[in-house]
Amino acid sequence: RTDAEPVLQIEGLRKEFGGVTALDGATVEIREGEICTLVGPNGAGKTTLFNCVMGTFPPTGGTVRLRNEEITGQPTHETVTSGLSRTFQIPRVFPELTVRANMEVNQRHDDESMFSTVYRRTDEATDAEIERWLSFVGLESMADADAGELSTGQQKLLNIAATLVRDPDVLLLDEPTAGVNPGLVDDIADLLVELNDQGRTFFVIEHDMDFVRQISDYIYVLANGTNLVEGPPGEALNDPRVLESYFGR
Repeated sequence: RTDAEPVLQIEGLRKEFGGVTALDGATVEIREGEICTLVGPNGAGKTTLFNCVMGTFPPTGGTVRLRNEEITGQPTHETVTSGLSRTFQIPRVFPELTVRANMEVNQRHDDESMFSTVYRRTDEATDAEIERWLSFVGLESMADADAGELSTGQQKLLNIAATLVRDPDVLLLDEPTAGVNPGLVDDIADLLVELNDQGRTFFVIEHDMDFVRQISDYIYVLANGTNLVEGPPGEALNDPRVLESYFGR
């Protein structure tokens, strides 16, 4: 594993919903410049972990640190401002806005009033960034189309591009290949690897194990809300405990 400094540290994270424990002491470390993947059977707590990290759910216990600054339980907008950004399993777009307008929504809005957020024109530098990322994900020709006209895979590419406008420290991607045409899966993998080669850090939830092997530097496996196995893809995914967790004895 890379010797780079940890950028995101999740320690002993717990989340209870009434009498149900969704996370039970999960611990994950994301290092600078790596693609770290979180896998596990349905109900393992993967998306709950993302929600707790991003401030969507307040954790019941444990800590989250970004570049050694504690961000546990911060409201989501503060977490995004701190340097985290995420996508969702079901892509989230404004369907009646253009692809370009969806990108503009994701630019920084620090210290803006509602009026300036709605009416302020995007500056030239941000315009250039938007064009750059749309071109990077192959959506430049659809910049003026309504986002609702895009396929699921194209909407996921739009979501990834939109997160990049904010230049986050870590991108959290929740099942980037779910519901995507197989022809786009390799394109998404290539994009993530290229971005990683440029120095981007990713924390990815994914069920497609071929995709996981293709992109991952390091893997954490969750089961029943807690750590089961961690390690490089070839070791972690072939561990008998992982096979038992997914398929039983």
